[in-house]
Amino acid sequence: MIRTESYQRKNSCIMHHRQEREDLAAVLRLASQQGWQSGICNHFSLVAEAEDGSPGGVLINPQGLYWSEVTASSLLLLDDAGNVIEGDGTVERSAFFIHLAIHRRLPQAKCVLHAHPPYSTALMCTEKGRLLNCHQDALKLHRRIAYDDDFGGLADDEDEGVRIAGSLGNRALLLSAHHGVTITGPTVTQAYDDFYYLESAARFQVLAESTGRPLKVMDDDTADRLAPAFQQGDEQVPLHFPAAKRVLARNEPEFLA
Repeated sequence: MIRTESYQRKNSCIMHHRQEREDLAAVLRLASQQGWQSGICNHFSLVAEAEDGSPGGVLINPQGLYWSEVTASSLLLLDDAGNVIEGDGTVERSAFFIHLAIHRRLPQAKCVLHAHPPYSTALMCTEKGRLLNCHQDALKLHRRIAYDDDFGGLADDEDEGVRIAGSLGNRALLLSAHHGVTITGPTVTQAYDDFYYLESAARFQVLAESTGRPLKVMDDDTADRLAPAFQQGDEQVPLHFPAAKRVLARNEPEFLA
């Protein structure tokens, strides 16, 4: 049973998983800058491996904060049952059910970014919305996206969280009709890069469709042939998030607190 109990550790000055906290706080702030935030809703999480003498669990942003005010120390650390074991605050109910279900079912999904960004969400507000290979940015995600066309309403129970997690299958990204997007990855670096280029590709597609002219879509054979160079062969991926984080540290150093 997932609970929403929250308490402060007896020694509140202890803050475990400093690097993971900084990375997750950074990606939340960067997402806010990109306009991917939706009010105080949505949530990003990151598995924190157990340290010597310290707890493992899942780091996640607390309910009620704008992503632009999240800091490393304001993130909550949850145990496997969803209890807050480090930090002050509570977690939105849908965060429990979506994120913990994904982390449990998909061990490779160390980082989970769930949001309602404008362009990729707009695709899923159309009939049988799909990201099409009409721009090279889409090739980074070719055959890596799962689609959920069955809206289950507010994800405020365990069954809906499990259903969403199951919809991912063996794909890294999930686009959900009437809802939003969920990006998973083995690291924050990979998940952030995928999120960035998902929204970029969706933006190009939406803008192209707004002209009223037919999209120029690559056929599957062409996409299959070209996509590997944009995926396995992309040397920019491990450099992208660190570069964005360096700029953030100069402009908003308080996120490190």
